[in-house]
Amino acid sequence: MPAKRKSRNRKKYNSIWQNFIFVTLISAILIGLFLTINTHAQKIPSKIAVNISLGTKAISILPKYTPLISPYPTVSITPSPVPLTGFCLHVPILTYHHIQPEAVAKELGQVSLTVDSGVFDQQMAYLASNGYTPIWVNELINALLTHSSLPGKPIVITMDDGYADNAVYALPILQKYGIKANLMLTSGLVGGNPDMLTWDQVNQMKGSGLVYFTNHTWSHYTITNGTQDKIESEIDLAQAQIQEHTGQTINVFTYPYGSLNSNATATLQRKGYIGALSTIPGQYQCDSFIMALHRTRIGNGSLAGYGI
Repeated sequence: MPAKRKSRNRKKYNSIWQNFIFVTLISAILIGLFLTINTHAQKIPSKIAVNISLGTKAISILPKYTPLISPYPTVSITPSPVPLTGFCLHVPILTYHHIQPEAVAKELGQVSLTVDSGVFDQQMAYLASNGYTPIWVNELINALLTHSSLPGKPIVITMDDGYADNAVYALPILQKYGIKANLMLTSGLVGGNPDMLTWDQVNQMKGSGLVYFTNHTWSHYTITNGTQDKIESEIDLAQAQIQEHTGQTINVFTYPYGSLNSNATATLQRKGYIGALSTIPGQYQCDSFIMALHRTRIGNGSLAGYGI
């Protein structure tokens, strides 16, 4: 075969081989890029939810101040227990913030944290007519500590922060049905603006005989941050103020924003706190996590939609 022809064939062969290698490399790069993007996409948490692992079951929880997707959500909650340890009781703890007419909430820009007062009335009527026994959170904690049963179908109502509408709208409804509730009070915000309770209103709620108070810090401070002195002053000042104004012993804590860690729980226990409430969802309470009791955030829907 002539040398020139051999040279042309070799160049043609080399060109085909180089093209094959190039296409193969590009394909491999594209496949790798796709797999990488897909893998990372599965790991990116939702902007409105945080996934935590509890036992073998993943649970999605809304951060405390994340707006509800709809003002009238229907949330399906499965009340069956995940793997739990220690002495446990089935006691749902319901979380509320503002309770007021929806029209007022819209004017004030508080829809995401509000349960309409008419809906709240319906929810309390549902509890009363379905045999539930509303209790104070210290009654639940004492039952866990002593491994005791609780009467009827126990349930705990909690209202966070200390908003004035809790006295104006929620208290008359609680009195209407004789329902006990728990107020998670941020003492330094009392009387701070028209949205917050005054001490007179706090005493009004205490005088009803239906409301139990827990420490929610002095300024709604995240006690996983800052110096130890700051953490302890937030706890101690709120405790002193609430005890002074209500005469109630304060030894139950509610974590602002649901933020907790080992130092926060250890600090509370050193100070004599017997239990604390988190924002971790769940309807079973155990002595093994008595410093991080589980709660269900409630919106403008039927309590049956929450597995209650």
